[in-house]
Amino acid sequence: MTNAGWYPDPAGAPDTYRYWDGQSWSQMTTTSPPAAAAPTPPAGPPAPSGPPAPSAPQGPQGYGALPPAGPTPPPYGGPGQPGQPGQPWGPTPAPGAPGGGGGSTGKTVGIVIAAVLVLVLLGLGGFFGVRALTDDDDSSRASDGDSSESTDGTDSTDSTDEPTDDSTDDSTDDPTDPSTSSTIRPTGIQCTGGDPEPAKDPGKRVRLLTGGGLMVPRPQGFEASIAYSDSHSFADGIIIAVRQASDSWINEIAVGGLPLANGFTSPEQAAEIIMQCLTTNPMIYSGFESRTDLTNEAIKVDGRDAWQITAELRVDDSKVSVEGDVATVVVVDTGSADHYGLFLSAATIGEPDQIAVAERALRRLTLD
Repeated sequence: MTNAGWYPDPAGAPDTYRYWDGQSWSQMTTTSPPAAAAPTPPAGPPAPSGPPAPSAPQGPQGYGALPPAGPTPPPYGGPGQPGQPGQPWGPTPAPGAPGGGGGSTGKTVGIVIAAVLVLVLLGLGGFFGVRALTDDDDSSRASDGDSSESTDGTDSTDSTDEPTDDSTDDSTDDPTDPSTSSTIRPTGIQCTGGDPEPAKDPGKRVRLLTGGGLMVPRPQGFEASIAYSDSHSFADGIIIAVRQASDSWINEIAVGGLPLANGFTSPEQAAEIIMQCLTTNPMIYSGFESRTDLTNEAIKVDGRDAWQITAELRVDDSKVSVEGDVATVVVVDTGSADHYGLFLSAATIGEPDQIAVAERALRRLTLD
């Protein structure tokens, strides 16, 4: 098993990390895992909004900025009032006063001004008349332009299509499990939302492993241990029997439940999801490299509908000397309204005796 620390989220969310404390997964995730130890959950409920604090990326924090200051009154009054920059307005000089016109000169000036006003009014009338006509033309051109843009709206359609294409490419190029062609992808709760620890420790030498409405005899040479339950965070009450294959590798046989409330809708869908949860969980397959399905089909377990996936799961990890496992996931519709039954086995690639033990355990699987 891997030491405590931040690891890629077993749910497969891109650029997301979840903390493993050596026994179980933290419920909190981060996109920037600190180099130090586990996150400390906040003492109270998180603030309603705000960016995460740099020192504790898990805990949201409220905004601390002060409200903006109110509007600053103008340094002077409104237009034409005292204090206005520039020269204040004054009355027009009376006729005959100093600086003003008088006598015939005043009449001449008045006639000139009237003539200028008439010309200005005629000009404006012509301008607006022409403008009214050209506005109609402009409107129709604008309308034509709009329809042209909407026809060229292939641009907007293209921009709508591009994200669709990108998202399709992303799901193909960077799937949760890079070696499966299935379109099924697990959600976070499906990989980490179980309650894996059994209600009680069955003891190392328990004769029958029971969980999730299923039962299987404990293989000879295997010991039941709840120490490995928490790493199987997708299951409820899972009982695991293990046999040491090497200093850093184990073989296992396990049974437990899958809570239907977490979005499991059929044995086939659930089996694919659990296989992906296994391959993306660094506590189970650190350095996972590839998956090759050997069996992916409907079967019967004690007369009940079930689905089996058996695959070679290969790893590339300098800390282990094995190639990986032949792993089997079987999901059984036991008839329960709350959960499916789950059977797991993992036997080291290149150890035919242990692969045969796993196959024999599956043949002996029954309803509890």
